[in-house]
Amino acid sequence: MKIKIEEKIFQAELADNFISRAIGLSLRKEGKMLFKFPRPTKAKIDMALLSKPLYLYFFNSDKELIYSEKAEPWSWSPDTWNFYRPEAKYRYLLESFEDLELKKGEKLEIE
Repeated sequence: MKIKIEEKIFQAELADNFISRAIGLSLRKEGKMLFKFPRPTKAKIDMALLSKPLYLYFFNSDKELIYSEKAEPWSWSPDTWNFYRPEAKYRYLLESFEDLELKKGEKLEIE
């Protein structure tokens, strides 16, 4: 699917059901995925089964970027078993292996 954020256009896979959201970009090394949740959530995001860092971009129900973070993959050490989420509820999450250089407040458009 095509998504637009301000003047930037990206191709991303859509994860809009439980199974696709649970698998996400696990066991991959490239790509982008847009997670669409049925309602605002505070679900924690883990980095299990990933070998590279991911950039996480959280959008609210108005499709406005409210939080972003670079997430590191888990290793054998429990010290790396972090979970990620913003303090506020979010409705959309864009995951990317590359830094998309998005800024807080930018709007997501789904085409």
